[in-house]
Amino acid sequence: MNFGKIRRFIVKNKFTLVFVIILIIGLYLRFYNLSNYFGYGWDQARDAWKTRDIIHGQLVLNGPRTGIGHFNLGPLWYYLLVPFYFFTNLDPIGATYLNILVNIFNFIAIFWVTKKIYNEKAALFISSIIALNRYLININQIPWNVSPVPGVAILIFYGIYSVVLKNNYKWIPWIVFLTGLFLHLHFAIVFVIPIVSVSLLFAKDKKQVIKKGLISLPLFLVWFIPNIAYDMLNKYGNYNLFSNFFKDYWINGFHLRFFLFRLNDAFIQFQTVFSLPSQYPLLKYIIPTIFIIVLLFEKNKKTKSLGILMFLWFIIPAVVYTFYGGSTSEYYVLINMPMVLYIVLYLQKKLIGIGFKPLILLSLVAIWIFYGYSNTFNLWTKPSNGGLNKAKADVRKIIKAGERIPFNEGDIMSYIYFTCIYDHKLCN
Repeated sequence: MNFGKIRRFIVKNKFTLVFVIILIIGLYLRFYNLSNYFGYGWDQARDAWKTRDIIHGQLVLNGPRTGIGHFNLGPLWYYLLVPFYFFTNLDPIGATYLNILVNIFNFIAIFWVTKKIYNEKAALFISSIIALNRYLININQIPWNVSPVPGVAILIFYGIYSVVLKNNYKWIPWIVFLTGLFLHLHFAIVFVIPIVSVSLLFAKDKKQVIKKGLISLPLFLVWFIPNIAYDMLNKYGNYNLFSNFFKDYWINGFHLRFFLFRLNDAFIQFQTVFSLPSQYPLLKYIIPTIFIIVLLFEKNKKTKSLGILMFLWFIIPAVVYTFYGGSTSEYYVLINMPMVLYIVLYLQKKLIGIGFKPLILLSLVAIWIFYGYSNTFNLWTKPSNGGLNKAKADVRKIIKAGERIPFNEGDIMSYIYFTCIYDHKLCN
């Protein structure tokens, strides 16, 4: 064995190898033994029924119904699930297999973008925080259409960064394409469109932006085809995908007091990522406030412009939220989670630069070690007495006892029962 070649390979690829280790840890914390303790909820049951319909030959043109606004997203998530359900014989565990791949995509996308904007060390730092954060671990375990949001959002941000700060206008078609893709992922498309539009106003050559944007518009509109086709085939006579949203939830006019109230929703990821106690809601504003103050005195024009582009991912959702009168949840702004970490990265770099470098570095290392421990100390050992496997076992007992489970779109046990009885799957 040539240890010299192995050593040179490790040295040459050390950052990639460390990232792979971080990725494995993140995947373990999220998915190891998941089927024995994680239960499928309403969304996962609905997805299972829809995917089963597609495998049975039905054409599904509308996707998940949003929890707020009451409009349907695109059906892409259902079709992504099809091969996983097909090769697992309609087993809902197929959704988790897809979710594992999506999480790998998210990790790689965020690592790659961070490395391109900053450097390898920053990329490893950001990846480590994502791997060990309890909130992100919990929400990443859910196999649903929201899963790809962080990865797609960070690629859009990198596209904006490339256009505005690198004058690389070849990214515009990708930005347009990925923005349209959000119609199939989440309600957050109502944030992403204005974020992209306002951000590109900072581009040097605005004529290029308009020209390439108009040429690329079909890449955005193509994502709307299934939903429009669904409306036309069902003869709704109303081809406005967001009609109920504007009718039921859109508030007329901008109200400053309501804007200040909605800041809580726009900046909520600072609270979730750093596990700040909800009884002290003002804590979430400390880091962004410091960031804005420091950014005002930033002398590097490129760094200041980057900071402004990052902050738009918070302030624009706050403005859009001001016109929205419905309920909210923290994952509606999961799009700005990477920006939370980039802001911390920026402030951390500034802190190291003020002096006392060894002491500050030692303190930061201690803080992040404690952060990792406090987020994961009880996640390394996985329970094994519930989850999807228990649901399957319970359905088998019910069938054996001669009992029935009625159809329920949001009940995974109902799906398992019908799949056992009518498809002769899962219970064989």
